[in-house]
Amino acid sequence: MKKFIDRKFCVAPMMGYTTPYARTLYRILSKKTFLFSEMIATKTLIHSKNTQSIIANELQNPIALQVGGSEYNELKLSSKLAYELNYDEINLNVGCPSKAVQKGSFGACLMQDKSLVRNCLEAMQIYENIEVSIKCRIGLGKKFNYEFFEEFIDEILKSGIKIVYIHARNAILTGISPKSNRSIPPLNYDFVSKIKSKYPDITFILNGGIDSIEKALTLSKLHDGVMLGRLVQNNPFCLKDVDKFFYNDSKNYIISEKTIKDYFNFIRPKLGKDSIYRLLSPLLNIFFGIPDSKQFKIDIHLKMKEHNFDILEKIFLKFVNENKLLIN
Repeated sequence: MKKFIDRKFCVAPMMGYTTPYARTLYRILSKKTFLFSEMIATKTLIHSKNTQSIIANELQNPIALQVGGSEYNELKLSSKLAYELNYDEINLNVGCPSKAVQKGSFGACLMQDKSLVRNCLEAMQIYENIEVSIKCRIGLGKKFNYEFFEEFIDEILKSGIKIVYIHARNAILTGISPKSNRSIPPLNYDFVSKIKSKYPDITFILNGGIDSIEKALTLSKLHDGVMLGRLVQNNPFCLKDVDKFFYNDSKNYIISEKTIKDYFNFIRPKLGKDSIYRLLSPLLNIFFGIPDSKQFKIDIHLKMKEHNFDILEKIFLKFVNENKLLIN
């Protein structure tokens, strides 16, 4: 039996950013935000010796594992692994436009074969108590085509899935970079509203162009939920307000020494198993928008080179104490 999870606010899967360490920081700041792993190719998920360092789920629920692939047996094995690691959901990436992803026959290029995508989603549904979902675009190429989008959704919903995350832009598969694909194709939120009116019982989560918590809150009242990526990447500490604003939590999270200590207590056992930069990089954005923080940044980068972990913790604690009002 699947448990109900409110996906009113989701953090997008981001390669190189939504690491197990970043997700732990996100969970410290917000207990209710719905999290995603980085996207991982099914072949890597199944065969790589380093997979556990990417998909480790250490009390990060509610959370989804996002995978990229189009081979049924690999997708079944991926669902099995997601279940064993206590993920709440496994999500199929049908939105990434990169050439590497296209070469592997997954990502946005799969929107060209809606029947294949439906079959992939059916193959992934091997456990009743783990949700299977998809993240897609609204189309391919430079021109809007609602009929194409609607026909794609019509077909994939025959698989029985109930949750669709939609980046409300087209994917342009040639000529521009994945980064440009996040800004150059124009947004069209109307496509998401229109498909929701056709399928009121399906959860459609809006992604794309949401660059502030205020905008996210407004859009969350018009849609089933919102998904944010780059805003959280740049300033993960904005998550401290999510439980209050989006989930009506009476408690207001305050960034304090405890925030730093909780995070360092998590990463301390990982020292030597991963690079100190990868361990600490999620925390570096605590300086986002804070004036006169340059010296703290210099000190931290110097101590990172020296691998002086205990002093690094003290620098962060000092910064939080001196900037409590500005951070909160």
